[in-house]
Amino acid sequence: MTTDQHPARSGRIRVVVQLIVSEGAAVPDIFEATRALKSLGFEVDPSYGPIPIRSPRQDPKRPMKAAARAVVVRGWIQPDRMAGLAQHPDVRRVSEDARLEPFAAGRSIPVDCTTRGDASGDVKRLARKLGVDRIWRAGYDGRGVVVGVVDAGITAFGRPVDPMEEPAIPQRPATGRVVGGWPDDWGTTAVGWGQHGNMMAFDIQAVAPGASLWDIRIWQAGDEFGAYVSNAISGYREAIDHHALHGEPHILSNSWGLYKHAVDPAYASDPDSEFAVIVEEALDAGILVLFAAGNCGASCPYSLCGPGDTGSGKSILGPNGHPRVMTVGAADLDDDWCGYSSQGPAVLPPNAPKPDFCGYSRFEGFFPDADPALRDFDGGTSAATAVAAGVVALLKQKHPDLTQEEAMAILCETAEDIWSPGFDLNSGAGIIRAKAAFDAI
Repeated sequence: MTTDQHPARSGRIRVVVQLIVSEGAAVPDIFEATRALKSLGFEVDPSYGPIPIRSPRQDPKRPMKAAARAVVVRGWIQPDRMAGLAQHPDVRRVSEDARLEPFAAGRSIPVDCTTRGDASGDVKRLARKLGVDRIWRAGYDGRGVVVGVVDAGITAFGRPVDPMEEPAIPQRPATGRVVGGWPDDWGTTAVGWGQHGNMMAFDIQAVAPGASLWDIRIWQAGDEFGAYVSNAISGYREAIDHHALHGEPHILSNSWGLYKHAVDPAYASDPDSEFAVIVEEALDAGILVLFAAGNCGASCPYSLCGPGDTGSGKSILGPNGHPRVMTVGAADLDDDWCGYSSQGPAVLPPNAPKPDFCGYSRFEGFFPDADPALRDFDGGTSAATAVAAGVVALLKQKHPDLTQEEAMAILCETAEDIWSPGFDLNSGAGIIRAKAAFDAI
């Protein structure tokens, strides 16, 4: 449970509240309407939102008024008063604003929990294994495709970056620039999650060096733990709105989620949660969406995983296992499945068979430490997802009208089995083969 550290709000938790407001309500009107919730113990956060989201599915017991719409606000409340707040006629849902975690795995997490804690190769071997070096020679490097990196931030060339935070993106030989993002100071920091956002950006461009990036930073300085569901909702809203106006970002790469179901049961298992709804909205807008499966596989779960949240049917939590997103597991460059890779089916109803496929992980990439004994490698289902997003960028460049369903199908059809023949709940369809998928389009 995420308790608010503000001394005047001791004991309260931060929550996300879905309000039903009139269609024409302006922002000041919406904040004014939240005053009626103060008697129920809710204190609105005036620095957040309100964020429009798609209207919820109709509940026969609580029908929506005509000419009404849904928005998300954020605020604080005592945990024992959440149920009362949820009963207010203008409140559709109340859920805790859960802390999100990256799905990285560096030198401390070997592939099989025994002795293999070293990297399985470098980015040159990664390119050869995927076959992207041959795609580049054919003239395709992701140019013209914009990948949204939903993460803890990127330090971008051309932006006012603290010199202590370099190196910046792109790194040679990549050429794709960081061209936009959210919030307004996008591209200026990657300190959150220990440079995880820069690692994701590097890995995407290791596969698609000409792809441009959009920095969607869900980690916010000043927050106790930095990244929360409410930030992800805001970032997705900005990406969807920008896509509607400019046709980009084309792809959203998400290498994070929950390690424990109990942290946010709504995120983990409710298909009508605010974040699940806005992910569906992004998909319906034509954005291609990838999520990391997670690092709670039964063979080698990460230490943050809940005791009941590991293994098959328990470890792919929330929209990470939405039936329409591309859910990515991890394998190393020796074509071995990584035992920490979360296993399907998804926890989120309708409990889709997941992951869809595996991307490569456990390679020397972003982290530049000169001593190989100290250097972290790019790992976890985090790196695997960024690699897969880079592959999707190459496919999108060749076939600009590529849809989510087409991308998922072609990557699954051309994947190489590494577990049992055909689809399995550990590795999905197997390891993606970029050149085979590229040739099949």
